[in-house]
Amino acid sequence: MRFVKFAIVRFSLFLVLGIVTGHFLHSVWWFYLLPGFFILFGVLWWLAKRQLFQNVYFALVTYSWFFILGLVNYQIRLPQFQPNHYSTHLTESEQSFMLEISEILKPDRFNFKGIAEVRTISNHATHGRILFFIPLDSLIDTPVTGDQIFTITDPSEIQSPLNPHQFNYARYMQLNDVYHQMKLSKSNYRLLSGRSFTIITLVDEYRGKLLQKLDASAFGKEEKGIIEALVLGHRHTIDRDLYRAYAAAGAIHILAVSGLHVGIIYFILQLLLSPLKFVRKGKTIKVILLVLLLWAYATITGLSPSVTRAVTMFTFFGMSQLLNRPTNSINTLFLSFFFLLLWNPKWMFHVGFQLSYSAVFFILWIQPRLYRLYHPKYYLDKLIWTIITVSLAAQIGVGPLSIYYFNQFPGLFLLSNLVILPFISVIVSLGLIIVALLSIDLLPDWFAASYNFVIGLLNDFVKWVSVKDSFLFSEIHFSRYHLFGSYLVILAFVLLWQRLSRPRIIISLCSILLFVCAVLLDKFETSQSKFIVFHKNRSSLVGIQQGNSLKVLKRDSVSKFENDYPIKAFSTAININEYSEIILPNAFSFGSKRILVVDSTGVYPGDEDADIVLLCDSPKIHLERLIDSLSPGLIISDGSNYRSYVDRWRKTCELKKLPFHHTGDRGAFTLE
Repeated sequence: MRFVKFAIVRFSLFLVLGIVTGHFLHSVWWFYLLPGFFILFGVLWWLAKRQLFQNVYFALVTYSWFFILGLVNYQIRLPQFQPNHYSTHLTESEQSFMLEISEILKPDRFNFKGIAEVRTISNHATHGRILFFIPLDSLIDTPVTGDQIFTITDPSEIQSPLNPHQFNYARYMQLNDVYHQMKLSKSNYRLLSGRSFTIITLVDEYRGKLLQKLDASAFGKEEKGIIEALVLGHRHTIDRDLYRAYAAAGAIHILAVSGLHVGIIYFILQLLLSPLKFVRKGKTIKVILLVLLLWAYATITGLSPSVTRAVTMFTFFGMSQLLNRPTNSINTLFLSFFFLLLWNPKWMFHVGFQLSYSAVFFILWIQPRLYRLYHPKYYLDKLIWTIITVSLAAQIGVGPLSIYYFNQFPGLFLLSNLVILPFISVIVSLGLIIVALLSIDLLPDWFAASYNFVIGLLNDFVKWVSVKDSFLFSEIHFSRYHLFGSYLVILAFVLLWQRLSRPRIIISLCSILLFVCAVLLDKFETSQSKFIVFHKNRSSLVGIQQGNSLKVLKRDSVSKFENDYPIKAFSTAININEYSEIILPNAFSFGSKRILVVDSTGVYPGDEDADIVLLCDSPKIHLERLIDSLSPGLIISDGSNYRSYVDRWRKTCELKKLPFHHTGDRGAFTLE
């Protein structure tokens, strides 16, 4: 790990530690540490200049300063530390909001969705991003970026998942600096005539025109979605089944504009701008144009973390060429990593950012060593061996992360990459030509038909690979303990592979021991007994977990829920090996608790006590009389009940001073 000797690598590691600490520990006192460490760093640096050999205190203060920098840089992005953030000005009384649309999201079947900047609250200047919905039947005009909206709608918090181990959309939006949402309707909002024009809005308008021209072209629906993703970074129109096919085939990375696409464009621009070397100061002009064009392309594609990372890396490469300084790829990678996290520390927790940097780091670190295992002689086997080693290195880097986040592993990723990667540069290059010709209305029909045929072949191959179910390992249980343990083992054995020595053998054995400990800790956490009342609209689902077995009690005797929401994700997360479904009985016990179920019949035994009463299928009962008769300690209402009934039951429980839990408001009920 000679790359650790690079100062930027060590600074980046301490910056990351600070960001992670700031994510979990919020305190105003951190802000006072930064200037103190900065002054101490300055004093020690001034003293260090006078010494030939540096002491350990200077290093400790330097690393501590980068740690505090990451911590403070993360915390200043949180709304509670921003006096003018809109969330600090929300009150109980009616307020008016002026919003400016900054991003249009993919609409669903019922709503137009987007993200807006909150410019004012009741004429008080604010800032901060908010998610908004407009029902499709309430759309006056289709909004675009830069449009301003006036509304008196009260913001609400984005709802966390109502069931355990589901995707947390609220947390995802918080990592994108979005903390509230607004549901607009025809009566409480209006689009204002003025529109803000910035570089982003102008670029969005240009991209929108390109997308409209693609819509009007002769491309097929599936092919058009792939072209938009490959060239413009717009994945909203990709067919859902086709997207899943790319994921199952291990080729999903080609649909996200990333380093692969930016690298292709970089070399195309290098070729096109090569005549500038014959011009006076041509090298400088070439590098400046290269960097500007790459950033223009990144802006058009939406400045995603992956493309921003790649363009930042190539910017540093260009600057080093301009300064005639030698570069090291890993050093450049960590330079871009460091500056991007300074720009937005929340990217550290973005899945795409983690996958992107993990893949590139492992390619730069272990691909050269993998490549030396075999010495190809001819161009074809060199090409094949290069693709194999790059794919293996990238998969070693992103494998644990992808299994952790997506619970699946594509066994045919090598086959997909061997077929797709040799042609992806041609496909992307032709796609750029297609978009350029389309923008000036000069796209020949034969050219469009030929490209449509090529993309169709690509889609057909991906679909063929994706249906090989025996090679797709899905629903893999992989906890955070497995994630950290597996990376420890990978790092230790790569180090051992680089140089066989006694200390590295000991490190490798310790990593195996730690991984075993991680597996045991995960087994301890998942092998517990739980009673869960899940939330599912118009259904009643009760789960009883005993270690790695799960029994689901249900009212529906026909439907199977094993591969349905919310049971599938829950079963994968807690490593369920034994699964069964039975009809929900009217009464049963869990541990020392007796649970009584009252369904639509409204029938219940009046002479038995119950610790918990579960109301389902909207029973027409007199709840106060039931409470007096059964003396329960808790009333639970699941997702099968009418909202009006739930509201009435809640008021009754408040009067009787009895705990009431509705899964539609408070999420699934869990008893251990």
